[in-house]
Amino acid sequence: MTHLHIIGICGTFMGNLALLARELGYRVSGSDLNAYPPMSELLSKQNIEVATGYHPDNLKDRPDIVVVGNTISRSNPEVDRMLNLGIEYISGPQWLYENILRNKKIIVIAGTHGKTTTTSMVAWMLEYAGFNPGYLIGGVSRNLDAAAKIGEGDWFVVEGDEYDTAYFDKRSKFNHYRPNHAVLLNLEFDHADIFNSIEDIGQQFQNFIQLLPSSGSLIANLDEDYLQHTVADSAVSPVVQFSISGNRDADWYADSQTDDYRNLMIHSRLHGTVELSWNVPGRHNAANALAAIATVCGVGVGVNVAIDALKKFKPVKRRLEFLGNFDGVQIFDDFAHHPTAIRASIDAISNSTSPKRLIAVFEPRSNSMRIGIHGEKLFEAFELADKVFMYRPPNVNWEISESAKNFVVHNSVNTLLDNLVQEVRKGDSVLIMSNGGFDNLQKRLVAALDNN
Repeated sequence: MTHLHIIGICGTFMGNLALLARELGYRVSGSDLNAYPPMSELLSKQNIEVATGYHPDNLKDRPDIVVVGNTISRSNPEVDRMLNLGIEYISGPQWLYENILRNKKIIVIAGTHGKTTTTSMVAWMLEYAGFNPGYLIGGVSRNLDAAAKIGEGDWFVVEGDEYDTAYFDKRSKFNHYRPNHAVLLNLEFDHADIFNSIEDIGQQFQNFIQLLPSSGSLIANLDEDYLQHTVADSAVSPVVQFSISGNRDADWYADSQTDDYRNLMIHSRLHGTVELSWNVPGRHNAANALAAIATVCGVGVGVNVAIDALKKFKPVKRRLEFLGNFDGVQIFDDFAHHPTAIRASIDAISNSTSPKRLIAVFEPRSNSMRIGIHGEKLFEAFELADKVFMYRPPNVNWEISESAKNFVVHNSVNTLLDNLVQEVRKGDSVLIMSNGGFDNLQKRLVAALDNN
């Protein structure tokens, strides 16, 4: 049995790659500095060996091949041991293409925001329609049996990330995937640790767009100006436009009948008008749904089947996930780590739950957040929150803007939790936002409120 070892296994991409390797019959092991739910739970259920911390001894069984995660540097002790032993190594995206994607018809979902949710939607809709697709989702789907599956059908849906591939391969991940069809949701400046400007990111998107065959298609958001500029400069394949703002120049556009975007009239030049009434709030999720409908209808799913699937769609874990109502306080868990995503999530909760107060709880954890690249836009994103409890990690040194009157900053998660429990009262909605483990704050808050 071929032994594959993954350095950095607990990231959502690498963890799901581990599941695919197991499905192919590999023995899989891995290592990571931190393991936190939901990925730690997924790997544990699959009996995948995970070592905590990076150490040369993690390679003592001498795996046949090592997959090196994109957060792993050359100075990593396992990488050094791997090179000294002459073990074969590869990046995650390249392994995925060579072992699975090269035999599939590929749909790649890309953009600054909404990739995980839209990938989950498209995979679920294809599954619901009987296509038996393969997929790799950068999170935990609540509709599908697993977050990653090879699938017996022709199609494979994968989340396409513009972040670089590995310390030895600085191309964006999605440039490995050679898509037949691609979805571009939006394009904003992010990943300031590796990109200097939005133009740098735009260049990577242009490279990606030019991988599409003329027989394929590009599904693009007509409401995003910079994205449209990038598409116009690069597209060779047919472009299918969608608009959640009701722009009738789009091939697919929608009008919301409610403030929370749970009731949509969806219009298509080819498929007429259909109605979607579903349980997922927020303008951003409605845009994701419109992109997903346009995608699956373009590969043969009937529009009414697509709508029926979305009526049964459940948000991916940690994407506006409703954790429950505890002593009259509604708790939501979200992955938002960019000002646009933060504002969208706060707006969705405000319009869908109409809380007495909305309390945002926030950990600036991404590299762009940590170095303070978003500036005043970050504080403006929280304007609709009544109060913001922010945990400031030791590696965050920027100051809170004087305009951020609703911010309360804590240097300890324990202190934040104690003060938050004292603050909340019946009728409040609490929205927890972090793209990491947040020291298990979500479960600890739920437990504390249950005890109260």
